[in-house]
Amino acid sequence: MISNYDEYAYNVLNGNVIAGNSIKLAAQRYLELKSRDDLYFDENKVQNVIRFISNIRHYIGRHANENFVLEPWEKFIIAHVFGIHSVKTKKRLTRNVFIEIARKSGKSSFASAIALYLLIADGEQSPEVVFAANSREQARILLEITSNFAKSIDPKGKIIKILRNDIKVDANKGHAKIVAADTSKLDGLNLSSFIIDEYHEAKDTKMIDVLTSSQGMREEPLGMIITTAGFNQLSPCKKLYDTSKEILQGVKNDDSYAIFIFEMDEDDSWDDETKWIKANPNIGVTTTKEYIKREVINAKNNSSADVNVKTKLLNIWCSSYENWISNKLILDSTKNVDLEQYRGQPCYVGVDLSAVSDLTAVSVLIYDSTMDKYIFTTKYYLHYTALAEHEQKELYKKWHFEKQIILTSGNAVDYDYILADILKINKICPIYAVFYDTYNATQFAINATEQGLNMQPFSQSLANFNRPTKEFERLLRSGKVIIDNNEITRFCFSNVVLKYDHNDNVKPTKMSNKNKIDGVISMLTALGGYLQIPKYDTSIYTF
Repeated sequence: MISNYDEYAYNVLNGNVIAGNSIKLAAQRYLELKSRDDLYFDENKVQNVIRFISNIRHYIGRHANENFVLEPWEKFIIAHVFGIHSVKTKKRLTRNVFIEIARKSGKSSFASAIALYLLIADGEQSPEVVFAANSREQARILLEITSNFAKSIDPKGKIIKILRNDIKVDANKGHAKIVAADTSKLDGLNLSSFIIDEYHEAKDTKMIDVLTSSQGMREEPLGMIITTAGFNQLSPCKKLYDTSKEILQGVKNDDSYAIFIFEMDEDDSWDDETKWIKANPNIGVTTTKEYIKREVINAKNNSSADVNVKTKLLNIWCSSYENWISNKLILDSTKNVDLEQYRGQPCYVGVDLSAVSDLTAVSVLIYDSTMDKYIFTTKYYLHYTALAEHEQKELYKKWHFEKQIILTSGNAVDYDYILADILKINKICPIYAVFYDTYNATQFAINATEQGLNMQPFSQSLANFNRPTKEFERLLRSGKVIIDNNEITRFCFSNVVLKYDHNDNVKPTKMSNKNKIDGVISMLTALGGYLQIPKYDTSIYTF
């Protein structure tokens, strides 16, 4: 017999429950984890959590004094987080939880109920639970909800002591509290679990870094992030959201992260009320379709309310501009690319050289006629001192740690190192031509030509980029593009906005210097050079 939390996963996958693609991927991932030989499912642990929460009583609104009845989607989350264990260690697989869901879906109450279980009944010795948010006031909301839940199961305070800023349990020496945004005062924590609310408001990762590092002595630590979408495309939350989507897609792997993103799909119209349940699984329970409809109508009539309604009630990441190509399209075209698989095939190289101190991107394009596919792989280079000096140093450190970027010595871009790498490519896939912007590249072009490379200038003008920009999008949407698996490339695509002239020529550009698009430029430079070559001539060249 299928349990009700498994039933939710199956109903999502067979279409009986309306859900977005991210939740479909989460359901599929959950069932795959349950079936693995190195993991096992502890149904008793799951039932313990569900039974514990069912004893909690609500204290506000139309459900006041009623027991906490978990919805199927909530039981599904609990099953994933608390049910899947390692055969080897007998410990929970999940260490981190990311829940992104529309406002009014009861996420704070759900998280508070789980926090109370972790404090009282999880079996951890001297559990230490922390509530955090971008402000102390926001974190206090979680503490107050948890305190009221505690009173509902222990009204006389025999077991649970409710203080102004703390919750204490003498029986297991448990302690729950809120923490301030000042991370310099958080030394000495020994957390068993933490919950961060409305993470989309976080300006940096300092809080989550400190809280995570404080769990090093715990055998079954748990960190939970709950949030709605936001509109800062460079925020830590957006980066975590993007990484989470990559894990769900299988582009990245981290079994310890349980991910639940309740969102509408990219091709859904935001005013289609039949799709709102994808972002609001609690429609009819904690919120109503009528309420959302009123807010959507207001947003249509008042543009200033547009972003707020989309982010908060429909869980759509917004910005003041629209991206060129969706992240889903890029992810769908992403694969691991090894040039050795194409040894002997001609390639076309596009180079976006940085002036002095920033990223340099080198893209290789191979057209595989047997598959009718255009394969792109890109390398990124940065001089070593940028890790300490550049305004984007934290992002660059992350990429360096993940081996997505190549560091060169010195305090300026090492063109000789880059040229040596291009020559290595030439030995695997003979380079028809290297296409480059002439600005600041004179000596580089001379040195490359002396090494036998065919160097071809490629103008950065808007008119010159028009053809490769439009052709790349056409090829991508036709399923004819393969993009190498590199997080920096996906970051570059997420930052592209299009610039048009009066002749409808178009070129990728960016809103600010922080929004890197170097990889996109080098890819389109390679494609633009390829498109300039008379195709009837390509067969006469020998490499």
